[in-house]
Amino acid sequence: MFDRNVLDSITVITHSAVRIGGDKVIYIDPIGIEGEPHDADLILITHPHADHFSPANIRKVLKDSTVVACPESMAGKLGRASGREPVSLMPGMSTSLAGVPVEAVAAYNQKKFYHPKKKGWLGYVLTVGETRVYIAGDTESNPENKAVTCDIALLPVDTSRTMTPDQAAELAKLISAQAVIPIHYGALLGGKKAPVKFKQALDPSIECDIRDTVYSSILVKMMVLPSVLGFIVGFTLMMLVL
Repeated sequence: MFDRNVLDSITVITHSAVRIGGDKVIYIDPIGIEGEPHDADLILITHPHADHFSPANIRKVLKDSTVVACPESMAGKLGRASGREPVSLMPGMSTSLAGVPVEAVAAYNQKKFYHPKKKGWLGYVLTVGETRVYIAGDTESNPENKAVTCDIALLPVDTSRTMTPDQAAELAKLISAQAVIPIHYGALLGGKKAPVKFKQALDPSIECDIRDTVYSSILVKMMVLPSVLGFIVGFTLMMLVL
């Protein structure tokens, strides 16, 4: 059942980092955390790419009772990052974590190579009160997520690594979402036009909730800056040799 209070309790910190407030505080892929709130009842990680998995940011939101969970294939990484044994999940699993019903949904590319199906990476459907919230993770539309039913969806719309805005709009209608927050876009990831294109493609009966905090330059930092630094180091070493 759609509850606007649940929609309002969802914060996109940046990119695809999500916080859901309320009786239970839930983080999905926490990055960009300001301060050290140590307020997480539940932390869910979708996959180990650096724009979703940050040990330093995980430690900022951990408290003694925090439950952490992730795809089985990265449980060792999350265990080392959090200092505790994570709950390992696989696509299709349903469980209750920190009192929150959680369903694990396969997240993968079918036509691109960035997120292989064999890794078992995930999106999640959370039941918050009586509202089903689907955080898709990095995925294209696939048979598993087309079978999801939800009230609120957070869908990637970057085009290059996950879904195009048109594909995300089609999925939103298939899964009966009443409101969608487009996520996972920014510099080199669809740009500022990505959420606008998504809204234009979306069925007008579905609310499109564009958040100003989503847009980021995280991919630039991940890809371009290391390349520039590598060039500078290489050039410097070459000049020293000469």
